[in-house]
Amino acid sequence: MIFAHGIGGRSDLPIPLSLLITGASVVLIVTFLGLAMMWTRPRLQSGPRSGPSLGRPPTFLVLRVLGLLGLILVIGQAVGALVGVDRAQDRPTIAPVGVWVIFWLVIPFAGAVLGDWYTEINPWRTLARLGRLGRFERTGIHASAGVWPAVVVLVGFTWLELISPFAADPVALGVAALAYTLFLLVAMGLAGRETGLAVFDAFTPYNRLFSGISPLGRTGGRVVWRGWLRALPVLPEWPGLWVFVVAMIATVSYDGASGSSWFETITGGLGGSIAGDTFLLLASVNLIALAYYLTCMAAARFAGTDWTAARVAQRFAHTLVPIALAYAVAHYFTLILFEGQQLLAAASDPFGLGWDLLGTADRRVDYFITTSRPIWFLQVVFIVAGHLVGVVLAHDRSLSDFGSDALRSQYAMLVLMIALTSLGLVILSG
Repeated sequence: MIFAHGIGGRSDLPIPLSLLITGASVVLIVTFLGLAMMWTRPRLQSGPRSGPSLGRPPTFLVLRVLGLLGLILVIGQAVGALVGVDRAQDRPTIAPVGVWVIFWLVIPFAGAVLGDWYTEINPWRTLARLGRLGRFERTGIHASAGVWPAVVVLVGFTWLELISPFAADPVALGVAALAYTLFLLVAMGLAGRETGLAVFDAFTPYNRLFSGISPLGRTGGRVVWRGWLRALPVLPEWPGLWVFVVAMIATVSYDGASGSSWFETITGGLGGSIAGDTFLLLASVNLIALAYYLTCMAAARFAGTDWTAARVAQRFAHTLVPIALAYAVAHYFTLILFEGQQLLAAASDPFGLGWDLLGTADRRVDYFITTSRPIWFLQVVFIVAGHLVGVVLAHDRSLSDFGSDALRSQYAMLVLMIALTSLGLVILSG
């Protein structure tokens, strides 16, 4: 059985937590001062560069087939249960590892390096194409609703992962996948294929945000080099965008913190039930959203502008994306390394029926890392690096938006970056 959680906190840190937080804070402050002296004009706001074409990959059709096949296999878990098929309980099935490792982690993380391949993998887009569904776009829906529906879907999906007792149940995942498929088909039929996915499919903006980090993009079906981070500052500022990015950070933070003793002490044992854990998950999202909103309010004041906090929050939402990626990679990459190996066994016997199609059905997880110290150091590197990139993006945006007042506007944002870095390190410490 696969569990949808990464490595937990550690109490045997090789470096004292206080020293670690101090060191990370100093690194962020030094970076901030260095940017103030040497990065005096915006460099990323013009968007992707016109880099060389890297060719037209012949993989688009393959990706569409794989995406659709994966969805069919996950839904097939529920169909098999409905017709009374018995499965071997000691065998991993394709649904948990496919949903929680490949779809939720591997594809978005790979997109941060290789670009947005989710557009082609997305099985619901493929279904709409095959059914000629949603050919008439109602773009006004996206302009007004933005990604607010996607925020609800994202939090709901993480609730299924972190709180629901059915996260590892392949039948429940199959039912959820079928219900989500029907939901998106209706949404695409009413709003249009691209509009429906952009507004109601949480994984479309999720993958697009991460892929904005990548130096690779696509133009006319060809892969082009556009430069690292350059797509992030020019992403459309959809209504609700900053809340979506905050939810990306907060849900992972909740997952990491909820297993620690200090979190239980703070919450007074409120967790432990579905209702209590649900409240704490929503509270985590709201608390980090409030912290970011107040930071943006302070930034507007320090810059001496009449901008609202909401406007600043939208303009700087992209600066949180590397932090969201860093939190997710630091927390879940051990899940990919170890539990992801179950894909080999599940592919050989996708429904747990005792098959051995590829000769790998009996393969077990190889925990090839025998000490947790290198894992811990990698986690720290991910956390600090993500916040460093966030500082760079925030500085570049402030130069564009606030000009001579850019440095003052960033004081509050720097404090937020230090606070989020400290939070990430405290979560790692358990």
